[in-house]
Amino acid sequence: MKQVLSLWLAMMACIPAIAQDRSISGRVTDGLGGTPLPGVTVTIKGTSRGTVTNSDGDYQLTAPANGTLVFSFVGYTPREVAIGNQSTINMTLSADEKQLSEYVVSGYGATQRSKFTGSVGTVSGEKLKDVPAATFDQMLQGRVAGLYSTSGSGQPGTANRVVIRGPGSISGTTAPLYIIDGIALEGGEFATLNAADFETVNVYKDATATALYGSRGANGVIVITTRRGKAGKLRLGAKTQYGWSERTRPKFDIMNIDQRLQFEEEEEFGVGWEFSPKNDASSEPDKAVRAKILDSLRNINTDWSKIFLRDRAKFQEHEVNLSGGNENTRFYTSLNYFNQEGIALRSGLTRYSFRSNVDFKGDRFTGAVNAAVGYSEVSGIENENSSSVVNTFAAAYYGLPYEAPYINGVLVHSGNADRFGGVYDLREGSDALERTLNTTNQTNKLKGTLSMNLRYDLLKNLYARTTMGMDYRQHDLSRYINPDSYTGSQQTGRQGSYQQGFDKYWQFTGNYGLTFHENKNKHDYEASLIYEFIRTKSSNSTMTGYGINGLFPETPAGITPGNSTNGFIPVLGGGKFGTGLASFIFMGRYSYADKYTLNLAFRRDGSSTVPKDNRWHNFWSVGAGWDVLKEDFMFNATEKLDVLRLRASYGVSATPFAFTSTGAFGYMATYSPTRYAGAAGVVPAAIGNPNYDWEYTKQFNVGFDVSAFKKRISLSFDWYNRVTDNLFVDEQLSRTTGFSVRRINAGSVRNRGIDVDLSGDIVRTRNFTLYAGANFNYNKNEVTNLGAVNEFEQGTSIIRVGLPLGSHYMVKWAGVNPETGRSQYYDREGKIVPNAQYNASTMSVAEFGTFNPPFTGGFHLGARWKGLSVEALFSFAQGFKRFNNEDFFNVNPSFATSNQGTDWLRRWRKPGDITDVPSTSDPRRFNSKDIQDASYLRFRNLNMSYDLPASLLERTRIFSKIQVYVQAQNILTITSWKGFDPEDNNNISLFEYPAARTYTAGLRLNF
Repeated sequence: MKQVLSLWLAMMACIPAIAQDRSISGRVTDGLGGTPLPGVTVTIKGTSRGTVTNSDGDYQLTAPANGTLVFSFVGYTPREVAIGNQSTINMTLSADEKQLSEYVVSGYGATQRSKFTGSVGTVSGEKLKDVPAATFDQMLQGRVAGLYSTSGSGQPGTANRVVIRGPGSISGTTAPLYIIDGIALEGGEFATLNAADFETVNVYKDATATALYGSRGANGVIVITTRRGKAGKLRLGAKTQYGWSERTRPKFDIMNIDQRLQFEEEEEFGVGWEFSPKNDASSEPDKAVRAKILDSLRNINTDWSKIFLRDRAKFQEHEVNLSGGNENTRFYTSLNYFNQEGIALRSGLTRYSFRSNVDFKGDRFTGAVNAAVGYSEVSGIENENSSSVVNTFAAAYYGLPYEAPYINGVLVHSGNADRFGGVYDLREGSDALERTLNTTNQTNKLKGTLSMNLRYDLLKNLYARTTMGMDYRQHDLSRYINPDSYTGSQQTGRQGSYQQGFDKYWQFTGNYGLTFHENKNKHDYEASLIYEFIRTKSSNSTMTGYGINGLFPETPAGITPGNSTNGFIPVLGGGKFGTGLASFIFMGRYSYADKYTLNLAFRRDGSSTVPKDNRWHNFWSVGAGWDVLKEDFMFNATEKLDVLRLRASYGVSATPFAFTSTGAFGYMATYSPTRYAGAAGVVPAAIGNPNYDWEYTKQFNVGFDVSAFKKRISLSFDWYNRVTDNLFVDEQLSRTTGFSVRRINAGSVRNRGIDVDLSGDIVRTRNFTLYAGANFNYNKNEVTNLGAVNEFEQGTSIIRVGLPLGSHYMVKWAGVNPETGRSQYYDREGKIVPNAQYNASTMSVAEFGTFNPPFTGGFHLGARWKGLSVEALFSFAQGFKRFNNEDFFNVNPSFATSNQGTDWLRRWRKPGDITDVPSTSDPRRFNSKDIQDASYLRFRNLNMSYDLPASLLERTRIFSKIQVYVQAQNILTITSWKGFDPEDNNNISLFEYPAARTYTAGLRLNF
């Protein structure tokens, strides 16, 4: 009886639970693309009951009303939701960057981060997809510790200078190697690539990975993987964004009309003095007439910056993408249109890009084919980074404010100024405007990449693999000067000109190998043998013709053939060359119990860019890792720590030769064509060096990775010591040899420093996340050896043992003498000498910092609440200096006939004046006064987006995702730098195209 009663009571207890169970269904979608996610695990929390989503992302199960559903999928952040009274629960999963970064990808395969002993920084494609920049290297700014990316120009489409862990070469390249989907990519040519197609960007910094690339890897390696399709139904996505760019204000002021006329009157020159009531010797004796002329000039007050620079340069981007497939075949295809006007008149970029990636697999055979093609049209300004008025940014500040560019609708320039009653100035502003309106500077770029990755499983633990691909680029340059313009009349033959250039680059990469992998009894082995061959070819030609027929503008058809009588002799040039690299590669890894890992790499390179005796060299690396958290003695720490890993590596790699005809074959004695007495001939061009060799880099790295509190906080720290020997140096030769220099290998430079990367969730709840992160690099660069010499000058820099590369070398300024108003300088004994005794060979020439910043990094802060997301990104560079040539020309009596800076208003005028601006009678000389601190903190990007609720989208039966977003780029820069832009890629600032501030608003749709 007791047994029956117990059974009855148990059954009664179950009745409420059964009564509370309900049927739950819904759909799980991707938070990035809004597409359904098949294979998502849906479980009832605290039980083993659950299901998985089908190919449409749908699921259905029975669960108690007081239960909680858990949604989990590899590569995505798990989500939980209480059931309550809901019968339909749709879920959006966001990609978990922490999980995605558990694998690192090189050009030779993928490795679990826990078994990778090197230093690598990862940027997800999510961070790049909507940034309104034409080249992806600009998007890396402030995102990776140890990577310093600086813009050499704000012209749309201009590539950045990228340096990883400091410069390691004096005369060679410091740029990293770029790999996309397994094949090498030409550096600096990214304007035709769509960064929204990138899945991840991995930045390899230490020898573990860079030694794999041997003679090409010493400056670091950036590996790009592109987006892949996912199994399931077709996914169609589209995005569009519009916006504008505006110029940022430089931290210097140019004289307005009142200041200019007062300056000329006080210094007794120009129209300000010519028509001054104080000038009794004026050619116009009537003071009333003079006053009327001055009043009319004041009413002009031309702001040339508003004429040459756009207030709002338009921006737009549109994209559609389609992906899908099944378990055997998947594809991803995208089409993108990008159009960005530059803030300078006539500058801008228009790009069309297309990508198609296909993945396929069978029982033993898998592969992928990746193809991309892009075409861009780039229109640029001329003579950037010069003080010439042909340079738009120089002309915008040189033009005088009392110069009217148009009179009665006619552009006034030097050629027609007399028609308008006289010339009061040099017409620099209007001459530059006339040239801008009557010339073109156009470059059409075509770029294509094609790669194929194949794998065939020979045995259970052995497979063969191959990667073959091609990177192709061509530039078509055209420059046209209108023959009917004033500028055209200044050309050879006085009838304009047309220049056409063609530049082509082609690179083939092929590697073929075997890989063995076995994981048995705590022993995990992997070894690969690979043969790689890389072939490059380059050719260029240029032609400039004259005597242009205006009926055939901007085409070579308008050129008049030159002969000895008409003077229209064309200018021709060009050349071509190619290189080859063959390599044998071994990669090995051994892991024991997932605790201890040993990575080995060996590569033997043979290159045509090196003389025969030095052609073949070995490169190698060894790395070790220890997963401390998996030790038994760390058992009590696992509740708080997720990862505690130590890493160390050491290896040897080399700096590649600059890819030019002279850089690639610097060891050869070469000749140039010439003509003598009408006959063709050749003359020696370079002396060559049969002992020419690579620059060799040895790098030691030690670091650790820590993650805690269910990956709420993560920290990576690395200390490195990188020494580059055998530096490329130009040896000075006696002119009696017929040559001035010879390229040799001598000396060494060291980069030593730390990388720190910290990120975490400050607050993390079911609906709200507040997160932040920062990265920091300190790099001490030092020349440690220069061979037979201790120092030598290089432009305005000094290369000296004990100093960093890029150290400024200049006469030391001692201020303005308050009695004479003249500049003073220090001699070699530290005594102050007057300007009249200025002599760089006898005065104190000192080092004043370097243009390579020792402190760089970035930080971000973001929040997510339901469908709303906000993120701000900052970047910084500290402790570096640049030579401000803009200041040199803007406060210089030699250029006083052009407009000048307002610093002249506080110049020395009389004995006893205390100022740092000398008298106008004091000749301006190059000195340390113009070396300025260029440190900056930049508010680089602010992005806000909102995803419409899934419940609302379901009603449309069309959209799976609708996202609206707004963002601002280059919002604010905090700096003491007085020029246009402190962030630049060289040591001298001279009216360079500054970065613009950009605002955009966009819409993203998924169907």
